[in-house]
Amino acid sequence: MAFKEKEKELSYIAQYQKDNYDRITVMAPKGTKEKLRAAATLKNMKLSEFVLYCVTKELKIMEN
Repeated sequence: MAFKEKEKELSYIAQYQKDNYDRITVMAPKGTKEKLRAAATLKNMKLSEFVLYCVTKELKIMEN
């Protein structure tokens, strides 16, 4: 019984993410992920939050 509830919960989460978020996959040379993770940690951010922050910042610069 618990498995069915967990499966239902995961299905709901997956559908919510699909409806509300875009998924972006980036390929980078080996070692890049750890460098980015270290930089994110310095700013007290999660890796994805840090990458989005950097890209958004660059886009704002490009708009001006």
